[in-house]
Amino acid sequence: MTTSATEANAWGVVGQYAAVEVLRRAIAGGHLAHAYLFAGPPGIGRALLAQRLAQTLVCPSADDPTLPDLTTRASQQIEAGTSPDIERISIRGVCDEASHDHTTDTSTRIRICQIRRLERVASMAPFAVSRRIFIIDSADDLQADAAHAILKTLEEPPGEAVLILLASDVNALLPTIRSRCQEIVLRPMPHTELAAALRERTGLAAEDAASLARLAHGRFGLAMRMHADPSIAVLRQSATDDMRRLMRGGRNERFDVADRLGSAWYRERESVLATVDLWRDWWREVLLATSGLEASPEAMEDARGLTSADAVRALRALQTARQHLLGNTNASLALEVMMLDLPQLATAGAV
Repeated sequence: MTTSATEANAWGVVGQYAAVEVLRRAIAGGHLAHAYLFAGPPGIGRALLAQRLAQTLVCPSADDPTLPDLTTRASQQIEAGTSPDIERISIRGVCDEASHDHTTDTSTRIRICQIRRLERVASMAPFAVSRRIFIIDSADDLQADAAHAILKTLEEPPGEAVLILLASDVNALLPTIRSRCQEIVLRPMPHTELAAALRERTGLAAEDAASLARLAHGRFGLAMRMHADPSIAVLRQSATDDMRRLMRGGRNERFDVADRLGSAWYRERESVLATVDLWRDWWREVLLATSGLEASPEAMEDARGLTSADAVRALRALQTARQHLLGNTNASLALEVMMLDLPQLATAGAV
């Protein structure tokens, strides 16, 4: 079986034809895994791929069981997030504790009470379709005790339950979780292919589509969101400019930024995490450039003064800082340590 662009588009996952083919082959051969790990940066299509897999499993096309029938009521319920048998576990989601209201608390992780609910529901027979499917978004946001708790379900999944874990940083997961899942890595599209897809979907002019493809770093979902809401592109560019300045800045400038973000952490956690995540996106782009792969012009420029090892070191520093922030370490201290670990460009001057 070879997945064509037309068949992959039946799943609606642009640019991820290899991932779609792996899943279609598993369905066709009857060797679907009980747990999958879809890995890739935000906006690349992880959640949509998980949704389409769920729709294909419970609402297969009459002509080809490896393609979803998106016209059925059950499929439309999955699309709307109202299916009683397809659950999404995410930060501030539901649990069984009557005293917990995660919609209003300051949770920045998926908590163990949510995983306990998953375990309970997974043991029940499906309500309206053939199997229960759980989508954990994002698995790298699991609390430590929640991550350990889910291991039992991954080891011994009940009945026809399928678990789909989404993660942007698989290295943040327990090795035992990764080893119990079939891992599928979603990769950015070449910028030229993404630009062509954007022109087809949105009618953008060639120059605008090319610019948006570069800003989205090859991620179709992110590009479509930026097209719908231009403020997202502005925020991403602002974060990129800030990091490029820090790459050239001295210790005092870096510590000033760490102090500002550290003070904001206790009021605006999501905003600080978003900044750290956008900086990680930038360093992933630099890593591509230092590895001789396609990257944005800005990343190609900065990569001339850096090595792949520098980019990896920066990504590790950012991930460690993120983990320390979520682990309630002193925010300013965690960010200051991160700043010390970030590589510095030898070239002087501001961006």
